[in-house]
Amino acid sequence: MILALRKLTGLSLWHSRVLARQAPVIVLEGLGDYEARSAVSVLRSAGAEAEWRQEPEAGERTAPSS
Repeated sequence: MILALRKLTGLSLWHSRVLARQAPVIVLEGLGDYEARSAVSVLRSAGAEAEWRQEPEAGERTAPSS
């Protein structure tokens, strides 16, 4: 899952590991419908519980921008 996060976000291996430990978090924002669903598919195939949402819910943490 950490390698999938790294591939999707472009974060370092260390930052990807930290992000995985902070779950649940918003990993990516501002993607089109197709890109978002593809990212969810990559994360799910790596064993993560992932979902696509139109808008983040109030109070949710987001991944750092790279």
